[in-house]
Amino acid sequence: MSDAQETTNQLLRVLIGLTLLNGEKKTLRQQVELLSDFGLKPNEIAKIVCRTGTYVNKELAGIRKSKKRKS
Repeated sequence: MSDAQETTNQLLRVLIGLTLLNGEKKTLRQQVELLSDFGLKPNEIAKIVCRTGTYVNKELAGIRKSKKRKS
């Protein structure tokens, strides 16, 4: 990927992150769920929320598990 594309991607991550912080306070789990619903991959989510990929995958597994219980 070129430097210009990487810079653009980084700016988009920052904008998405700022959008998440705007308005009502969301827990980190809610932020991860929202970004996942937007179709972002776990490694992209990890970069946005400044966590590891392992952490994001754990949160996504917990989210799927809780949705399964509700059904």
